[in-house]
Amino acid sequence: MPRYVQPVNAAGPGSPAGLREANRRRVLDAVLAAGEPTQAGIAAATGLAPATVSNIVRQLVDVGSLTATTTVRGGRRVRAVRVVPPAGHVAGIDFGHRHVRVGLARAADTLPRTTAEGVPGPPVPLVAEREADLPDGHGVDDGLDTAAVMLDQALAAAGVDRAELVGVGVGLPAPVDVRTGAVGEPGILPGWVGVDAAHRAGRRLGVPVAVDNDALLGTLAEQAWGALADVRDAVYLKLSDGVGAGLVLDGRPYRGRTGTAGEIGHVVVADDAGGPTGGVGSTVCRCGNRGCLETWASTTTVVGLLEPLLGRPLTIAEVVARARAGHAPSRRVLADTGGHVGRALGGLCSVLTPARVVVGGELAQAGDLLIEPLHAALVRWALPGAAEGVEVVPARLGARAHVLGAVALAGELALGTRG
Repeated sequence: MPRYVQPVNAAGPGSPAGLREANRRRVLDAVLAAGEPTQAGIAAATGLAPATVSNIVRQLVDVGSLTATTTVRGGRRVRAVRVVPPAGHVAGIDFGHRHVRVGLARAADTLPRTTAEGVPGPPVPLVAEREADLPDGHGVDDGLDTAAVMLDQALAAAGVDRAELVGVGVGLPAPVDVRTGAVGEPGILPGWVGVDAAHRAGRRLGVPVAVDNDALLGTLAEQAWGALADVRDAVYLKLSDGVGAGLVLDGRPYRGRTGTAGEIGHVVVADDAGGPTGGVGSTVCRCGNRGCLETWASTTTVVGLLEPLLGRPLTIAEVVARARAGHAPSRRVLADTGGHVGRALGGLCSVLTPARVVVGGELAQAGDLLIEPLHAALVRWALPGAAEGVEVVPARLGARAHVLGAVALAGELALGTRG
């Protein structure tokens, strides 16, 4: 399964350097996917000319990213290629609207691990984890300062010297433009908009940093160790304060031309009916449009509909518990939320025809209370052929998916930057 992801601010895709980097990534992907392929196997998997593969393999061997040995297979002498596990440790930092979570792992443990039957191994073992609350609307400096403290605590808890930290992956609940590295709008962290987050975080932490959207990182983690491991075309859906999606096309995470693909939260699902809070016309979204999915299906909307009935603040966990205990308003709100999400997914499935939709984020803890109406609405609103056979399942990695994805991104950074 492809694991290497180009860090933000790499060479432009249209430049000669960008083409060389893309080919290099394809070779690394092929080696990671196959374990120990031959150079001929890499050429077949990538579509690159054998001479091109030979040159790239030689360059990656020279910088220590790969090893190539002569062996005998099928009675023939061939060159077999393996990835050299990166040394040191890597960290993942998952920023949310009101929290930051840090995970620390050995860089070598982030490489794909499969059983003899081809089943993905367990998630990368984290040697330390830390989490802290953040204020609503926190800015980039406050967020990075808190993350730096959490990272220092994790390093100390694991007995790891800071000099052993070779890369950090950062997940943000916002689009990240791969052309500029800037955090874009709309995002639920307005204090980060326009910031080159990889540059700022790298300067603050003193190590190479790669940054991506948190839904994409949840996708990476579920591909490596979870519910997306055995499908080639799929959607990972994050339902939390914001709503986003990670797309998998032909086995590879799809980020789009600018890196902002998957912003399903800003698909308009209703623009002429009463909004979810009962106002006149659909609710205005933070993106400026009316009736976006996020205004109907975020955690803020769910608790906002129920808190007036109960007269106190609620958490999603409490909403789910009440729904499972038979509380009719909670069950109705979760079912309606699933229906709104399914309507948006119906159009997406008509276009992309995924085999599986994986539901993650805070709302995923609702399980069948959300997923069953979601699947029913998806079938209702998708083309019949597109909806046929689409599975809708909960994320396997739960709340840890996004920090694990950030760790995976850091591992890819550590592997890729050695060249």
